[in-house]
Amino acid sequence: MADNATFHNYGNSYGSQIGKAEGEVNISTAEGGQPTELSIADRVTALRRALDAAHAQNQVDDGTYADARQALDEAAELTEPVDEEQKNAFIRALRKVKGLVEDVSGLAGAVAGLIGIVAGRR
Repeated sequence: MADNATFHNYGNSYGSQIGKAEGEVNISTAEGGQPTELSIADRVTALRRALDAAHAQNQVDDGTYADARQALDEAAELTEPVDEEQKNAFIRALRKVKGLVEDVSGLAGAVAGLIGIVAGRR
């Protein structure tokens, strides 16, 4: 997947803007409604917020939520990988999250988009 994943800017708030964690998960950073390049750390933070929202809306059960949060915490520690091993560990952590939230389409798609972005970096 290319850098045109489902990460977008809308409005003037920072973080994720979702009503339901279905469909597209939008991640915002600036004013004007134009997409901007987000850091990997910002994207992980936005995924965490989207996961929190899905859990609050009972789209993710407590056990799955706890496991997905743990995997996101692992990924958050590796947002600036210094070598291929750390990059692969980051991707594995995100794949765990994706597998856990596969029934929440917008969230799973956002995780897949981030995996694609990181996997495509050399």
